[in-house]
Amino acid sequence: MPQKKKTHTRLILAATICGATLLASFAMSVAANQREKYWVVLHPIAAGTQLEAADLGLESVVLGSSEGNYLPAATNPIGSITRRQLSSGELLEGNSITEDSSAMVNRQISISARSVDIPAGLDVGEMISIYQLHDAKNGQAATPPLFVLGGVFVTALDRKGNNFGGDAALTVSINRESIAALLSATTSGRLVIVRAHG
Repeated sequence: MPQKKKTHTRLILAATICGATLLASFAMSVAANQREKYWVVLHPIAAGTQLEAADLGLESVVLGSSEGNYLPAATNPIGSITRRQLSSGELLEGNSITEDSSAMVNRQISISARSVDIPAGLDVGEMISIYQLHDAKNGQAATPPLFVLGGVFVTALDRKGNNFGGDAALTVSINRESIAALLSATTSGRLVIVRAHG
């Protein structure tokens, strides 16, 4: 009789331990799969740009152990300045922005270029180089193209004039110290856009 009671006690103890283990693993699984809201980039953004409300959105995601790298909804990044180029759909990392206003080195500027001088399929977020080209006139010797700027980030492109062979409007983000050089290049000749990654 005492042997039966001992076996019965062991069975109850084993079942209790097994049940506790299953319950603990279930609780850990639920805790690990908690979705939380984090900031996500809605469109490509150049480095050195101040973030605006239209640049970011919130998305519910499960990050697990990497959650400390990204900005949760409780943190407001609006007004911060980007340290690097950000891609559309990217979760916003804490180390990719700063509050230091000296990092805001880029400005957006709109230029006009002939549709044929802009690569087909060029999209917002791509990097380009800009050259100035003077067409040869009245038998004059052609002058070589002049490099104006490289590493230029495209923030907007309006090809409405494309159907008629006209001009297209291109908005780019450039270092504020390069604005004068770019504006000077728009005063004569034409601008030719070269895609950085062909």
